[in-house]
Amino acid sequence: MEAEDLVKRWERLQLTTKESVPFQVNPEGSKKEDRMGEHCIMGRAMVERTVNIEAFRTTMSQVWRLDGWVRFIEIGDQSFIIEFQKLEDKDKFLGGRPWFFDRSLLSLQEVDDTVSINKTQFSYKPFWVQLHNLPLATMNEEVGTQFAASIGHVIRVETELDGRVWGRCLRVRVAVDIHKPLLRGKWMLFEAKEHWISFKYERLQNFYFHCGILNHKGKNCNKLRYENQDEDQAPLQFGAWLQAQPVHSNVFNLHKYGGSKRGGSEEDNGGKHGNNKQRGD
Repeated sequence: MEAEDLVKRWERLQLTTKESVPFQVNPEGSKKEDRMGEHCIMGRAMVERTVNIEAFRTTMSQVWRLDGWVRFIEIGDQSFIIEFQKLEDKDKFLGGRPWFFDRSLLSLQEVDDTVSINKTQFSYKPFWVQLHNLPLATMNEEVGTQFAASIGHVIRVETELDGRVWGRCLRVRVAVDIHKPLLRGKWMLFEAKEHWISFKYERLQNFYFHCGILNHKGKNCNKLRYENQDEDQAPLQFGAWLQAQPVHSNVFNLHKYGGSKRGGSEEDNGGKHGNNKQRGD
């Protein structure tokens, strides 16, 4: 309501000549080397109650195990600017997402120091998503990228160097919109047959089982209100079955055994794919 009032008020305002003339920032006053944004991340704790600031700072700095120091600057609404002494620590921190505090999601956003803090949107969070029940012929980077795009922006698909995957599931790193319900799965049509591909999210912790929205706060669920349902009687459409343990690749599956060094192709002798490394972090 406050935002709507501000918009209406702004529409009625008439700027004076002095207010209308833009101020040009002197390039010397905003040197790139003097900006702090490169070493910073903006974070928001998606918790229902007020965060204990000191507990947050102490706990998270210990969990991250950084080489340099880290500084937390509170900016209100459970939000912080997190400054890292070393860029390597910042990269390590981003690579370990998603992070949680008190079993609630910590939403993160890289700092763009060309815009106001108030315009920063905490909308997307990267997750490793497991795609289960895929036909073997579709377990490759190309299909994984196209199919997982329905979940969100695909960051990477974990495959071997030849682009294929052998295993129970295909792992895809996806930027998930935390303001929308989690996708539980999707039908795939392959060779005139339909296959239900179920999605499981690694390191997924607390979320609301009625609406499946990670950003949901409190008990006033918009979905229940819209459908005029009581929380205790409404059927749960989401559950803990969407959670998955992180999969750690078995390095022994990447080695090839036997064969003659004299005969066979370069691939057979381990030249091209013999020292496969998994893609992804």
